[in-house]
Amino acid sequence: MRLAVLALVACGHPAPQPAPAPPPAPAPAPVATIDAAVTDDEKLAAIQKAMNDLDEAAQQCWAAAATARFDIEGELTAQIDIGPKSSRATIVHDTAHDKTLSTCLVDLLQGWQFAPPLYGQTIQLPFKFSAPDGQSVIDRRLVPFAGQGAVSVAVLLDENNTGNDAASMFAVKIAGGGSTGMRWADRAELWYFLSPAQVKSVAGGAKAVAAGDMVYAPKGSAREITASSGPADAVLITVPGGREGTARAGALPNGEVTGWRAAPIGPTILPASAAKTYGPATIFVDATLQKDTPLAASILTLARGAKVPEHVHAKETEVLYVLAGSGTMTIGTTQVPVTSTSVIQIPPNTKHSFSAAEDVRAVQVYTPAGPEQRFKK
Repeated sequence: MRLAVLALVACGHPAPQPAPAPPPAPAPAPVATIDAAVTDDEKLAAIQKAMNDLDEAAQQCWAAAATARFDIEGELTAQIDIGPKSSRATIVHDTAHDKTLSTCLVDLLQGWQFAPPLYGQTIQLPFKFSAPDGQSVIDRRLVPFAGQGAVSVAVLLDENNTGNDAASMFAVKIAGGGSTGMRWADRAELWYFLSPAQVKSVAGGAKAVAAGDMVYAPKGSAREITASSGPADAVLITVPGGREGTARAGALPNGEVTGWRAAPIGPTILPASAAKTYGPATIFVDATLQKDTPLAASILTLARGAKVPEHVHAKETEVLYVLAGSGTMTIGTTQVPVTSTSVIQIPPNTKHSFSAAEDVRAVQVYTPAGPEQRFKK
């Protein structure tokens, strides 16, 4: 005697997402047969367990795809031939049309250890993903680097993956002995250095920057970043942001300096030793230090157990690059875990709060500048 198996729905959804997860879709039609030696209840229980266990992992597939664009949604159905040691999965239905998402799901299912009652069976598992209105927290470990020459770039935050064009954030890697070349800052730039490097301007020579220093390049200036003593790593934040298609291909998001009528101004080096601390914020640049700056930059430090109460920035976007620690960010009514590899953006007029589970350090940027002044009070 052979029995029909009913495959249950996997309702994948973004993690995190500001909107609640969608309800489970109706169960699909029977798609496999089971030997009578395995009862129908055992089979259904094994499928239900697989779906429950797979839900969080499927959300991580969405999160990986959403590092490029946050508006991915749709339904995918995977057909899986299950074996005791390995399985074979193919996507047989896909309305999301995102290669990163579908590839991740196939890899996930082929490496999944299904329960023994499913061995030798072919089942279909449907997954449903819904897009949030925007995305505030991204794990930078999921963001790929793309390189051209000695420079590699990863787009951590931009309009495509957040829905907010106020600022963009990039991770920049420069191979030892390599350089960005002399490039225009076609918008305001804030660099935070994770390792030593050198900064050059058109008019001046090279100046060393240490890990923990910042560099501010106003719009219209020109600068070159060089990794002279070894590989250099930095975080670059630009104001305004946008859709950073060029950078996703591995190119820095600005043009090379090939000529000028008058020598362009250079960047301002902001050593950590010169920054002033006000409570939890060590402010490197704001409107009192840099005239007409469209941003303010600080290092924010919070002790374990510290709580930032719910508040709103009416006009300002806040972006953070977490250097250490962990906690929980509440955005609206959604609680989002934050780790030492998180990058965060909070749009204007968005309620948010934070609770630190460990000591936290983060690069904090506001655009336009303003909210950082509360720390001075």
